[in-house]
Amino acid sequence: MQNIHPTKIALMDLAEQILQTKSFSNVSFQTLAKGVGIKKGSVYYHFESKEELGEAILDRTTELLKSGLEDIKDEPIVKQLHVYTNWFAKHIGAAQKLCPGASFVASWDAVPGSTREKVKKLYRVHRQGLADIIARGRQSGDFAKSEQTEEQLAAVVFALLQGGLLAARVSQEQDEFQTCKAMALKLVKEG
Repeated sequence: MQNIHPTKIALMDLAEQILQTKSFSNVSFQTLAKGVGIKKGSVYYHFESKEELGEAILDRTTELLKSGLEDIKDEPIVKQLHVYTNWFAKHIGAAQKLCPGASFVASWDAVPGSTREKVKKLYRVHRQGLADIIARGRQSGDFAKSEQTEEQLAAVVFALLQGGLLAARVSQEQDEFQTCKAMALKLVKEG
């Protein structure tokens, strides 16, 4: 996030917090301006539209995930898997927030096409990063091989982790996410 104006980062941070804990429809330039301590018109200096703001958040999340996956690729394979699955609790917050991408799903039909593509890109990065970890683990013998391809297993595990976030958000029980995470780890390790 180098060379980005601190106010723009503050606006993105606040908007992301709102979309993860409430919804993107609750994000307003008035709320952001008040929260950051600027005039509403100044928000438009940084983002021409709410759509542009949402897409900037998705881009930032995707880049953070890519960077995080790159940072762990030389770690022991079991650690890579644990770091990835802990991403959901550490960076999102089980029972507290939703994944930024998932925040757009409830109103999917009303989400602009360009924003949908950004959500899909984030999900592809998640699934491909996990598939790569699974492939390396199978190659090293740390994970059992199964009839499912790495991509298929990654899709199932990703859905289980996302579902765990949703369920924990509704129940307000972090243990619900931890149960889903434990099942996901078992699926990857045992095939």
